[in-house]
Amino acid sequence: MNRLIFILLAVFGLISCNLKEKNFLDSKDAYFGLTPPGIIPEVFAPGIVSDSTWAEHCQVAVSPKGDEIYWSAWTGEYKSENGEKNTEQIFYSNFENGKWTKPALAEFIKGNLHGLNGGPVFSLDGKKLFFYQVKSPWVTSGMNTYYVEKKNEKWGNEPIVVGQAYNAESQNYSPIFSKKGIAYKNLFGKISKFTYENVDFALTDSIIIHKDFRPVWNFYMSPNENYVIFAAIHDDGYGDVDLYISFKTNDAEWGYPINMGPDINTELRERFPTVSPDGKYLFFMRHTPGQDIFWVSTEVIENLRTKHLSK
Repeated sequence: MNRLIFILLAVFGLISCNLKEKNFLDSKDAYFGLTPPGIIPEVFAPGIVSDSTWAEHCQVAVSPKGDEIYWSAWTGEYKSENGEKNTEQIFYSNFENGKWTKPALAEFIKGNLHGLNGGPVFSLDGKKLFFYQVKSPWVTSGMNTYYVEKKNEKWGNEPIVVGQAYNAESQNYSPIFSKKGIAYKNLFGKISKFTYENVDFALTDSIIIHKDFRPVWNFYMSPNENYVIFAAIHDDGYGDVDLYISFKTNDAEWGYPINMGPDINTELRERFPTVSPDGKYLFFMRHTPGQDIFWVSTEVIENLRTKHLSK
């Protein structure tokens, strides 16, 4: 009898541990244990991600489980080869042994500390991390997308270049993945569409959200491909680059882009949108003096969806 009770307790303990691992994003420790924002954007992780010692750049990347957060920033700690310019580098923090680790330089970019490393993006299964690199010296090297793979719970240290089918232009931003096996890439307003399977990219098409809008830099495509958020300059903007959202219509076309409003957009520049893997928060970069990362409840997206449907 005692043995049976012991076995049952062990089984329940194992189930409890598994549930805890799966539900980390719902725990109090997720997102550095910060109080979640409402519908007014707040600076994300002051002194951790949004730090005054660097200028954040590109989108923040939260792992599907939520226990790893990567970001990139311009920093004077690592200089270009001639020592004259700051470089962009990738940093991270993990949740280990019940706490978040101190932000550190990603191991897999240490072979390119005089070059540029940025734009981290997780694959949807969390087993690969994509990013771009510009090798040193910058003047002779284009931007190409690379990735590292996680094996035995550790990331590889040697970046693997993505094939030429994806790295076909001079500006190769990190891919945006959907649940439909599609990867997207923006290139000066032209959004390229690739089929994607096991790091095999094949260009199939390009899409235009709306003829009057030219998306710039990286954007966000929802996993179900039912809305897209992008940065653009338009007549109804608030002074610089603003964030716009477009929802898929009933006939599977993209609806007219909606400016995300004065709480999201300011007279400063807003860009690099992404949504957390649990769908709860929108992250974006605002060109404050330190180029901070902001986060806000995705309730703002649902409010705009209602506005879109009412038209």
